[in-house]
Amino acid sequence: MWIVKSGERLKLEVTEGMAARAGEKAILKRQRGRIGRPSAEEAASLEERILSATWDLLLAKGAGELSVERIARAAAVSKKTIYTRFHGRSDLLMRLLQRKLELEEDGLHEDVHVDDFRAAFCSVGRRILTFLISSERQAIAAVLTELPDARHDAWTSTYAVGLRAIDALLAHPGAAIALAHTDLTTFRHAFLHCLIGRAENVLRAPETDQSTSEDWMKALAELFLRYGPV
Repeated sequence: MWIVKSGERLKLEVTEGMAARAGEKAILKRQRGRIGRPSAEEAASLEERILSATWDLLLAKGAGELSVERIARAAAVSKKTIYTRFHGRSDLLMRLLQRKLELEEDGLHEDVHVDDFRAAFCSVGRRILTFLISSERQAIAAVLTELPDARHDAWTSTYAVGLRAIDALLAHPGAAIALAHTDLTTFRHAFLHCLIGRAENVLRAPETDQSTSEDWMKALAELFLRYGPV
């Protein structure tokens, strides 16, 4: 049975379809008439465009709006193009999660090479804490709720980012003295769990005084590190 759509809805769908086709035609033009699959560079560019559009849509609308149809419209591509490059919505979101974690991880241990280990400890802790309460981390958490079949793997990947930042801290020359007689495996997880717990408290009751977080981080350093110069 045929259903006649209203004029405005039909006009909207036609416009969106034309936009998607126009975006793909621009990519096809850059292939300069070649027949066959796009080059690796073109495919990577298109994948980046889809992932970027998905992330922007997530930040703007939330995880509930991340349908393949909406992602396709935001990226100006067809659903077929998305399904050609990803196995489905869950695969797309998992790839997005991995990409964002890789980008975020780069900045978590920038200060691990400062001379004073206590300062390095506090810096890495602050960076991890800032990440845990950031809008990006909240968006990542939203992605986790949308991945029921891969939630364990996704959470493990997220947790591993924090552990790798702490591992970089443990490579500091002062770590051996500051953490003498400390089981390093226990320290890694205990430090990260303290930061996760702190982040949850801050998200429930945002702090207006930055010095409160600074004092908390110093107290954490006193808890974990040996007294005296390090």
